[in-house]
Order: sequence, then C-alpha cells, then structure tokens
Amino acid sequence: MKALAVGGRVVVLSYQSLEDRIVKGVFAAGAATTAPPGLPVVPEKYQPRLKLLTRGAELPTEEEVAENRRAAPARLRGVERIRKDVL
Repeated sequence: MKALAVGGRVVVLSYQSLEDRIVKGVFAAGAATTAPPGLPVVPEKYQPRLKLLTRGAELPTEEEVAENRRAAPARLRGVERIRKDVL
C-alpha cells in the first residue's frame, strides 16, 4: 500500500474467505482514523489514508455464477489512496 500514489486505486479479487479477511482488515485499517477518541478536531496525521470504493464486498451476479460456478465464492474490494503518510 505504501507504493500506491495518492489518487491511485487498488482492487482485489479474492476467492477464499481467509484471503478476503486479510484484504478486509488491511483496507479497514487504512480507512479508519487513528485519533484518540474525544478529540474535537482530528489532526492531519490521524486522518485515514484510504477511501473505500466498495461498501462491503461486491459479489458475483446470479448470471455470472450460472455461467461459471467457480465465480460463486469471489469477493471484490477496492480502495483509493487519499493522502500520504505523515510522520
């Protein structure tokens, strides 16, 4: 994720629940604020680095699964880099 430029997007297609869990965790951690709770204004260094492009995982349609049974477990997730890491 560090190699991704600001404005760049990553889309991951996973076929197993373990793979999807890892992707979900990395994407959620990057899209969450790391500020301590209760701050009235969140400083720049605590702002999220990623913006989720999908709400949850995108699933294959019934037509896709009917055409290709192996598509049934597929999950698609995407994020966009919205800021650089601030140290």
